Formats: sequence, C-alpha cells, structure tokens
Amino acid sequence: MTDAESFLNRELDAMNGILRLKAAFVARDFYPGLGRLGVKKYRVGKRGWICERWIASTVRAENVYKVENEGLSFIGFSKSRAKISFAQSLELMPSRMLGEKYAKEHNNRFGVLTKVLDIGVPIPWHIHAREEDAKRYWNMNGKEEAYYFLDSPVRGPLPYSHIGVHPDVTKDDLLPLLRRWNDDKVLDLSPAYRLNAGEGFHVFPGIPHAPGTALTLELQEESDVYNMLQAYCNGKILSRDILLKGLPNVEAVVDLIDWEKAKDPYFYRKYHTVPEKAASSGEDEHGVEYWAFNPNRTWKFSGKELRVPPGRTFESREKGAYAILVWRGEGRVSNSKVKAGDSKLDELFVSYEAAVEPHKITNTGRQELVLYKIFGPDVNKAAIIYNSFEY
Repeated sequence: MTDAESFLNRELDAMNGILRLKAAFVARDFYPGLGRLGVKKYRVGKRGWICERWIASTVRAENVYKVENEGLSFIGFSKSRAKISFAQSLELMPSRMLGEKYAKEHNNRFGVLTKVLDIGVPIPWHIHAREEDAKRYWNMNGKEEAYYFLDSPVRGPLPYSHIGVHPDVTKDDLLPLLRRWNDDKVLDLSPAYRLNAGEGFHVFPGIPHAPGTALTLELQEESDVYNMLQAYCNGKILSRDILLKGLPNVEAVVDLIDWEKAKDPYFYRKYHTVPEKAASSGEDEHGVEYWAFNPNRTWKFSGKELRVPPGRTFESREKGAYAILVWRGEGRVSNSKVKAGDSKLDELFVSYEAAVEPHKITNTGRQELVLYKIFGPDVNKAAIIYNSFEY
C-alpha cells in the first residue's frame, strides 16, 4: 500500500467515510465576476476574474493562461498535509469511494462536474458538442448540463439566458454572422428567458446557450469542451480561435448544433425545470428534500436540495456516493462540521460506503440548513419525462 492510500484509508476511517474537499476556484478572461463566491481578490490580472467554483472536480480548466491544477479538487485532510487530488483518490480507492460496481462501470470517475457560476455579464453564446462530435474532434466527452438558480440577493445586471434558437432560424441565418466575427448579432437569433431563483433549465449538448448573471448551480458531464458562437462580449472581440477550436471552418461549427432540439417551439415547456419533492424525503419536521436536478430529465447526473430546520437532524441514506455543497446555515454531516459561506467548511464528498448507510445531517445553527447533494450518472433513475411529453 502506498503512502497516499494509507492517508486516504485513515481519513475515511476517522471521518466515517466522508472527505472534506478544498475549494477549487476557476478564472475566466472573457467575462467578469461579481464577487459572490467569497473570494476577496477575484480580479486576477491577465487571467481575468475568478468567477467559477468547481465542486468535486476531476477536470482541469481549459484556459488560455494556464495555472497548474486549475479546476481540480483536492482532499482537505484533518490531520495531514498530504496533497492528493480528488481524481487521485478515486483511482486509489475506487471501491471505498464509489462502490465496486459504479467504479467499474464509470472508469473510476465520479462522472459529474458541478460549478457555481458568478458572472457579471452573460457568458457568450456558445455550444457544447454532442458525444459523437466531441469524441471525433477532441477525444473528449460530450457535455449535457443543467442549471439551478440559487437564492442570492445579487442577481447581476442581466439575469436572463439566451437558449436555443427561434423556430424559423436556419443555418443560413447563422453562418454569415460567424464568418464576419465582429459583433453579438447572433443573440438576435435566440430567445431569452428570465432566470428565477429556485428554478432551472436542462440543456442538452448541441443547444446554443448564453447563461445569464443569476448566481447559478450548474451540473454537467465531466468535460470542458466548448465552441464560442458570439464574437463580441464585455467590450471586446473574442479570439476567433475559440469559435473554431481546431475545426476546419465555421460550417463544421454550425453542424455541431442539434437543430431539432434548438428550434423546438415548445422549448420552455420542455426544458424549464422546477424542484419536486423527493419521495424518500422523510418526515417534514426533520427536513425536506427536493429534486433540484431530477433524474426524470437525465441519468447523466442528479441533485437534491435538502432543508433542515434549526435543531433538527435528518437521517440520510442514498443509492450511491455524492458531493455536498452547503449553501446556508451550519451543522454536521456525520462527524464533519459544515458551514455555509466558509470555503474551508462547505464542501464534502460522501463516499459510497457512507452514503448507502444511514448517516445523520444535523442543523446546529439558528437558521435553516440548506445544502445540495450532487450525484453522478445512473445513481438515481426515473422514467424520463421527454419520452412521454405531450404538447
């Protein structure tokens, strides 16, 4: 057994199968942040702004200005200074961390990338490739994703997202705008939707979108592949390189779009989401769970919002390992202290061995404890709503 394996085994034993994760902040140079991630110095020179936080991440950020291990989560050991990434821990302890069956089926990966987006202007209109295109061009995963808009007093200047295209838009409308690459007229081709706290959207790969400035919890497949479709953003023309990303021409970029889904006249009705109470939520006086990311939309990932009243203890038991982000209040998850707003105490990973057994989540504060549970692919399954959708 290696030293790293010994450290991990001892930590899992001491903390009842729960690991603390260090906060992983990511900078972007093409849109500003608003300082809602709790980072005091969020303007970081040529790198831009720290405007994303990645949760339980095994993915490195793809940025022009490289920073070693940017985007990767690391274990916060209770009694050691060992430096072991979350990705390494999954490789070293796949059965303890993920469960033997899940680890084998998902190549020792958690399988979901979670972000908190703190953006001061909408992200430029862009697209994530579908699985077959992402594999063919970049040997990467496709990128299905979903949003849940967090309750925050600061919604930013433009809490609206352009998603998809108007039903009558064609390739011939988009191609000239991409060829000239000097403005943001592509947004005229796309409807904009208001971003309400406590609601969200499910966005399949191949659908162009421009996330707005509402503070957003975003779940997606483990990938950072994207092609920008909007030339002008935040007062400057973006590099044409992030349009093509290695593709031969703009026609190839336009072919990444899933035109059937993007043009759907019932897009809002289909892909707008609201939380639903989880059937396994238990007694209301001890806490309530809602599906913020419902497995009836996709099996690629899922997520719950748990609310526990002051002084109460909620008994949790899940089908697989999960990550935790504490959003409001303070308490304990088993014997691990948690506190919202403290980046050293607000993120955990509950290993498979702990998750599938009853474990207590206790509110020790004076306000409601609110946290999010994030699950990887296939942990939670339900009949997919799109298969039976009626207009």
